[in-house]
Amino acid sequence: MHPIYLHLGCGGKRFEGFVNIDLDAPGADMHLNLTKQLPWERGTVTGIYSEHFFEHVGANQGIRLLHECHRVLKPGGIVRFAMPDLEYMIGDYVNNQIHPDWARFGMPWTSSRCQRLNIAMRWWGHEWIYDEEELVRIGKLVGLEVVGRCQYGVSSDPMMSNREYRESSQLIVEFRKPQRQIPVGADPLVSIVMPSYKAAYVRQALESAIAQTYRNIEILVTDDCPTDAIENIVREYRESDDRIRYMRNPKAGTDIGRSNHCLCFEQARGEFIKFLNDDDLLAPNCVERMVAAFAGNPDITLATSKRQRIDRDGNFLPDITATQLPVQADSVIDGLSLGTALLSTQVNFVGEPSTVMFRKAELAEIKPDFMSVDNQEISWASDVAIYINLALKGSTVYLTEALSFFRIHDQQGQVVSAVAAQEESTRCWNILRDFWTRNEFNRAI
Repeated sequence: MHPIYLHLGCGGKRFEGFVNIDLDAPGADMHLNLTKQLPWERGTVTGIYSEHFFEHVGANQGIRLLHECHRVLKPGGIVRFAMPDLEYMIGDYVNNQIHPDWARFGMPWTSSRCQRLNIAMRWWGHEWIYDEEELVRIGKLVGLEVVGRCQYGVSSDPMMSNREYRESSQLIVEFRKPQRQIPVGADPLVSIVMPSYKAAYVRQALESAIAQTYRNIEILVTDDCPTDAIENIVREYRESDDRIRYMRNPKAGTDIGRSNHCLCFEQARGEFIKFLNDDDLLAPNCVERMVAAFAGNPDITLATSKRQRIDRDGNFLPDITATQLPVQADSVIDGLSLGTALLSTQVNFVGEPSTVMFRKAELAEIKPDFMSVDNQEISWASDVAIYINLALKGSTVYLTEALSFFRIHDQQGQVVSAVAAQEESTRCWNILRDFWTRNEFNRAI
């Protein structure tokens, strides 16, 4: 098959070798409303180009269009946007400069700089003007890699070289869909990370990590315990298994475990991160099955499964609403659908951190830390913060086999701090929902 290249918002400018798309331009190959879903299957488009269109849709519509570009692009595919630059517009205003486009479009050169700025921002149908920082931010938000800011006419894809024709295309940025495929026969390193505080079940948790049928793992134990009990247990197992690493959390005792989780994330060496709480257990085939799921679908950013509740002695407990199967067979769930379901029901059917696995790189640039949303730290729903950030970048695979075991006992944080947890949980869920709905990720397109 020939590679598919899309030219979005083509107007009267047609490119050979592209599908030229516009809402109503007479010469377009297809007439589409580009604020709606693109009619291409996931991973089928080689490249996407657009000049002086992106700024004509609203901010939320722009994010969703980038999300659609990510969906339809092949791994490694390029999207290139050229548009006016807010920074240049402000510079023209400050320096009282007149851009050549004004003459081209017959605009009055005698207009005041205030008039020119307002016309540039509004009169030409501009809905949202970007600078490089903002365009890069939303590209990363939906899972695109930044190739970089480009010179006029210069592209990393020869098909998109020398396409600009507007002098006011001062902001030209290229993104790439990440190459997430695991090569056949490869065994990527998985970091099983254990942010530990209570020593009572550490031995059982550690043994469940050691027993994984997938062998290319490291087991990183970070220690918040006020005594040396956990260190002594880990030292015993390290003598016979050099995959185990131990780190004392230098901020032990200063928070409720957030710094310990962040230490795990920062120090993990693997491509994939698999959390394991100090009182939970993993099925022996947990990591193996999840790596296989990633290998079979390069568009997934999160793998999870059913988790089985157990009591302090390891006996099975009945399901609650959150642990019931959301699907009847192993399934890939669209990211936006997953996030919307989580936030509308406030039921964490994805699971606790011990249930999931993800790529470290997908969350590496989340600030102030990987358990944050909208630049705000999320505490009592921090796992949901992780999941919705990943949901914006790709799909989730749900495996119906119970691959983790979630222990219920009277020393759990949510039991010990139940009153405080309820109030803080409400606050955090409100932040998450506001972020999701404000950006209209809950709305079908």
